[in-house]
Amino acid sequence: ALATAAAPNAGAPTAAARGERGPVSSAAPKPHGPTAREAWTARIVEPVAARSAPRADAAAMRQIGTVAPFWGGPNVLLVLGSRTVGGERWLDVLLKGMPAGSHGWIPARAALLARTDRRIVVDLSERTLVFQRAGRTRLSTSVVVGAPVSPTPVGQFAVDAVAEEPPGSVLGPRVLALVAYSRTLAHYQGGIPQAAVHASDQLGDPLGTAASHGCVRAPQTVVNRLLSLAPRGTPVLIRR
Repeated sequence: ALATAAAPNAGAPTAAARGERGPVSSAAPKPHGPTAREAWTARIVEPVAARSAPRADAAAMRQIGTVAPFWGGPNVLLVLGSRTVGGERWLDVLLKGMPAGSHGWIPARAALLARTDRRIVVDLSERTLVFQRAGRTRLSTSVVVGAPVSPTPVGQFAVDAVAEEPPGSVLGPRVLALVAYSRTLAHYQGGIPQAAVHASDQLGDPLGTAASHGCVRAPQTVVNRLLSLAPRGTPVLIRR
């Protein structure tokens, strides 16, 4: 697990969050949840409130800013589904922060939508990681997964960011931070227990074992390839 600080508050809901603009065009894209062949991402372009339901008067769950919490840079979220209510298109997005798998609804006009054919699949039973494009496997490796006392979280997650590590880190120079958080650890090294894909080379545990604090460990050569192949928002399915 990586230790990350708590997400900052992005401020009060904006006009976009309150649904004060006109109805969505019928020609606008209709994003859906991730499949084996494609998924949608939403880059936040205007601060907005994530709500408990797809309507402007639903309870605000979290404030979402244009800058990614923890790591900085663009805030790109995975779209889990969409719905049009009263002429307004809403997106169900995966939220960054605990508990793992949290999601909320934002108006589509607060985000820039993009389609991706990339995804990562981690199988905890097989202890493997595969990278796919349009449903076809392009990269596969054995990995180290979470130990029984600190298992890797299961669910539909996404790539958060490429995170730089301090010089000489046993995790490698850069890791692939995930929008996935431990369900058994409340904290890790003083921060939020965020899962990541990082190097296994200097940590000693053999590939194919369950020994981490929840992260997925892969050979450094594989991590290096994933850093360039899987941009922010790339869906990450972790299954048993």
